[in-house]
Formats: sequence, structure tokens, C-alpha cells
Amino acid sequence: MPMIDLRYGRESISLDIPDSFDVLFAEPEDDPLSDHQIGELLEDPIGAARIEDLVSPDETVLFVVPDATRSSGAGQIVNLLVRRLIANGTMPYDIAAIFATGIHRPVTEGEKAAILTPFIAQRIKTLDHGPRDLMRIVMVGELSDGTPVELNRALVEFDRVITIGSVGFHYFAGFTGGRKLICPGLASNRTIAATHRLAFDFERKARAEGVAPGSLEGNPVHEAFVEAASKVKVDL
Repeated sequence: MPMIDLRYGRESISLDIPDSFDVLFAEPEDDPLSDHQIGELLEDPIGAARIEDLVSPDETVLFVVPDATRSSGAGQIVNLLVRRLIANGTMPYDIAAIFATGIHRPVTEGEKAAILTPFIAQRIKTLDHGPRDLMRIVMVGELSDGTPVELNRALVEFDRVITIGSVGFHYFAGFTGGRKLICPGLASNRTIAATHRLAFDFERKARAEGVAPGSLEGNPVHEAFVEAASKVKVDL
């Protein structure tokens, strides 16, 4: 196989890729939690109320879930929570799921079924985020530096907002999940660009101080995401 040159900063690194090689995968040692095990945990959530105690039957509910670029297992959780909501009196047409795509491409219909499970994808509304579609965006405030916080209007139109995702290392935001489902996941193109620029120190032409995988304290990108997400009410 020929040599491959990869850009690294202002230089390049030459890699001699062999014609054949082994690919190793790290697999979890424990089996995934069953629906029954998760159901027991949902009966006594850590630091939160049960979904039945949080949501009244006459309220609308929005689930915020990752898009197809994130492997999260969110569908299993959404499936169980939707069933509990319906059993508690919430109508299926009052429940929706929105995919936190940020500026990624839209989620396909097949991916929606894979993310939510086919059963749930057929029974609740699914919403697409459009970071450049001003009809879907509403300004909810500003960051401390004056950056406008523009988020998907569904976040303020539904009575309850529930985020479901996974937590993993992120190369400049520290970790994925949590606040990232709101910003950048459901932010406008302008807000996403402004917060992502915080990863760079343009004077030094380098990564900004505090920006690193697994780093939250003093990470300006993480802090901006948290501040932006705090502009809307997330119930769980």
C-alpha cells in the first residue's frame, strides 16, 4: 500500500500502511441491562422524580435524543419511558422525539426507527432540527460574552423536555451528552459556530487553554454549552 501523508498542525506525517492488518474491538465485559433491570431503576431515579410523578397526563413531552452519529442505546430508554407515560394517561400524540443533529445531516427514516426502536418511531411524532431554518429557531437569551443563544423552538413549546443520551470523551468539549444535546445539538448555525470557535486561541494559532478530551474545568467550550443549555428548562 502506498505512503499516506496526513496533515498535523503545520506539518505532515507520512504513514506506511501495511497491505493487511488486524482490527481490534473493545467489547464491554458485562451484558447490557435488560428492560426489567432498567425499569427497576426508573422506579427510583438518582436525583430525579419518577417520570409518572414528573409529567401530568395533560402535558406534552419532548424527548431529545442523539442523531445517528452517536451510539447511545437511547431507544431502549425512550421505549420504556413512553410506555410508562401512556400507562399514566399521556396520549401518544402529546409525545415527540427530536434528534439533536446540530449541523449534521438530517436523520433518515430508517435511522429514526433504529434510534427510537421501530415500535416507538411509529407511535410518537418525530421532529427534525434545522440549524439554518429560522422558522424552527427562537432566541432564548445571550451568553455572558454577548453571543446570541438560538435554539429549536420545540424546546419552549413543549411542557416537559427530557434528554436521553450517552456520555463519552469529546475531543474538545470534554465529554459528550448532557448539555450537548441542547447546544450544539439543537442550536442555530450561528450559535454553534460561535461556541465552537471558543476551542481555538487565534493569537497563538493553537487550541485554547482548557480545551481537551475529558476536560471540563476551565474548558471555555463546555462552559458555553452549559450556559446556553441553561437558557431553557430541561426537566430530566
